[in-house]
Amino acid sequence: MNWARYVTGWVTAEISGVEPERMLTALADRGVAFWDATPPKDFTMTVQVPARAAKGIEPLAAGLGCTGVIRARHGLPALAAKFRRRYALLGCLALALAVLYVGSAYIWEIDVTGNETIPDGVIRQALSQCGVDIGSYWPGMSQDMVRNGVILRVPGIRWMTVTIRGGHAKVIVREAREHLPLVDRKALTKVVAVKAGLVEKVEPLRGTAVTEPGKAVLPGEELIGGFETGRFSVVAPTKGIGRVTARTWYEMTVKCPTELADKVPTGKKNTRWALILGKTRINLYKGSSICPSGCDKIITSHTLGSAGLFTLPITVEKTVCAGYETQAEQTRQAREEMEQQLMDVLLDKIGQDGQVLQSRFNASEKNGVLYVTLRAECREQIGGEVPLTAEDLAAIQAKIPVKEEKEQ
Repeated sequence: MNWARYVTGWVTAEISGVEPERMLTALADRGVAFWDATPPKDFTMTVQVPARAAKGIEPLAAGLGCTGVIRARHGLPALAAKFRRRYALLGCLALALAVLYVGSAYIWEIDVTGNETIPDGVIRQALSQCGVDIGSYWPGMSQDMVRNGVILRVPGIRWMTVTIRGGHAKVIVREAREHLPLVDRKALTKVVAVKAGLVEKVEPLRGTAVTEPGKAVLPGEELIGGFETGRFSVVAPTKGIGRVTARTWYEMTVKCPTELADKVPTGKKNTRWALILGKTRINLYKGSSICPSGCDKIITSHTLGSAGLFTLPITVEKTVCAGYETQAEQTRQAREEMEQQLMDVLLDKIGQDGQVLQSRFNASEKNGVLYVTLRAECREQIGGEVPLTAEDLAAIQAKIPVKEEKEQ
């Protein structure tokens, strides 16, 4: 749409005569713009010209031996002329604009984003204590005070910002990350087994390997000692670092009833509507808002307004009570779900670098209970660093050769 043309307005003129097309030449000679001219039919044609040239159409056509008539007016001036005498409509429009202007100075919707571990309710409660709540007058607020007040009340928030526009408050938070413990690279440590297994490979980066491939180890058993032997067989304590790959075996069992209740929708629905004006709720239905047994409650709400422009203190809430029936789930499906759960737990135990070499599932039923057992053989890294104890240091000290005094 040509907005400049819409603001100034234009008209549709009908030209009738022996040669109505001569009107186009006359308009061009006088510098009057025209467009959308239709071919003459029955000695009549139509053409559109700017609204400012509408008064000259009739005399110009008469000078050419034709008749010019304005058939329609378009654009903003024509629209304003239609409503000029409709005082009630203009009054309602003015009142709506006034309500919208005044209402935009209050908060009618709060949207919290960016939080992962802190619940929305905790942040909203802190905002309410700082003056940011439904129906609050926001032009007099200090966003710096609100931000600092919320951060003081919710220690888990590292940074936040509050943007209010058209009655809609958008709150973006960033949670504080847990600081990883500092690692003392000079600390004296050794590598021990964190789980039992059969050692396949020992890769000491620092320290001395005290185990070898093919040896079975138990949790806590030393794998890489925190000492090194240098030149002239000098033994010195150090930070033991390295990887120890071993084969490990797992056996895990889970159980559940052989018959599990599963929800199957019946197709029956009961829809209820409610209107929320600010903080006042108006139920447009009779009775309680609690759904009867055997139904799932689904709530959706829509706040009137335009995103990013304005928000009205009017929310339409829709509640659907969807009926369902319970049916017994097949044992086979329950077993597949349990097997998947066991495999997920196993993969979590061995980590991303671990491998599952062999796995086998066994299932049995007893007294209405289904038992599923997973037995697996894996390959994984079983070494973990622990600080050297006083006994370890004493043992290392005992390995250091004592220099004999020179005979005089």
